[in-house]
Amino acid sequence: MVAPTLCYQRSYPRTTCIRKGWVLRQTIKFIIFTGVMGFIIEQYINPIVRNSRHPLKGDFLYAIERVLKLSVPNLYVWLCMFYCFFHLWLNILAEVLRFGDREFYKDWWNAQTVDEYWRLWNMPVHKWIVRHIYFPCLRSGIPKGGAHLIAFFMSAVFHELCIAVPCHIFKFWAFLGIMLQVPLVMLTDFLQRKFQNSMVRDGF
Repeated sequence: MVAPTLCYQRSYPRTTCIRKGWVLRQTIKFIIFTGVMGFIIEQYINPIVRNSRHPLKGDFLYAIERVLKLSVPNLYVWLCMFYCFFHLWLNILAEVLRFGDREFYKDWWNAQTVDEYWRLWNMPVHKWIVRHIYFPCLRSGIPKGGAHLIAFFMSAVFHELCIAVPCHIFKFWAFLGIMLQVPLVMLTDFLQRKFQNSMVRDGF
């Protein structure tokens, strides 16, 4: 239950020892970046939220301006969260447990489509969905498009539960946010194929 993976296997690669100095350095980084996240939230995000009117009860342009003001600090918080959880915490946990599989993310920052991004940024969840949802759907005769849709649906359900249960809020925002990725995947795949074909025709 505490191993940094969602897929059960009879055996996993193991490391020979625990590097205590390395664990200490990563733990210090984890504390520092958690503090950076708290600082950004308290100094830049909370004041904007407190001083904002309800977005549906005020001026639409005002609401857009508030969202744009929140976008940059939210981006930094998200990057700090990603670094703290996927790079620091999961590696610390793996080191303490001598867990050898350290592929928690790939180079999602180089993704050219939305589909590629979702396959690269969260490898524990991606591997679980592929093994327990996507491949069983294909083996059952479901087409690839239907298997993709079912995989995103299950991911959307779990994302909604991860927010709704601890926060006691059932607004389905997380669910809709994930499900809206499906048309984005289709759009970016179409645009990539279109531009690749046009570049081939033009001799690039």
